Amino acid sequence: MKSLLAGLLLVLIPFVSVSQNSGSADKFSITPEGFTQSVIREYPGKTDSALYESIILWAKYTIDNYEEAIVRNVPYEYLEFRMFVPQGIALKDNGETYQWDVMMEIGFRLRDQEIRYDIGLVEVSSPDAPPFAFEGAPNEWSFFDNDGKTRSFNKKSQEQINMIANNVIRSVSAYVNRDAEIPAEESEE
Repeated sequence: MKSLLAGLLLVLIPFVSVSQNSGSADKFSITPEGFTQSVIREYPGKTDSALYESIILWAKYTIDNYEEAIVRNVPYEYLEFRMFVPQGIALKDNGETYQWDVMMEIGFRLRDQEIRYDIGLVEVSSPDAPPFAFEGAPNEWSFFDNDGKTRSFNKKSQEQINMIANNVIRSVSAYVNRDAEIPAEESEE
């Protein structure tokens, strides 16, 4: 019984981290609590199977070892990947540049010509940079500790994390809409 419960917890914990979002927004914006909202995009005329195949194609060409990166796969309904972004964050402090790798879980829920995007930040780490922390109340959220001094929330790192997350939407949308007709440029006479 204990092993069944432990197995169930192992399956549900990653799902909760990606599915904890409440509400939806036009784009991702990280908060001290992580990404707290989903982003929903409509793709008129695209079936759930076409959306699914587009996400698989996107993953195949975007995520290294994409088959091993699949966390959850319910064909034509839901896909979740763990995605590694090397040196996704770079910050300068006292004349030095520090870089951190970013690990994210990205969930795609497909329904009625829509994709609901959910992103969970799994880890931000570096062998050479100070620790990257997300602990504390919203006004105490810190990004790294250098020489014993905790740095407060850094707008530049927030922008970099948001850019990574929002580039997922742009990139997947390009694969979903790859067959869209591109109007010819009007020639100037």
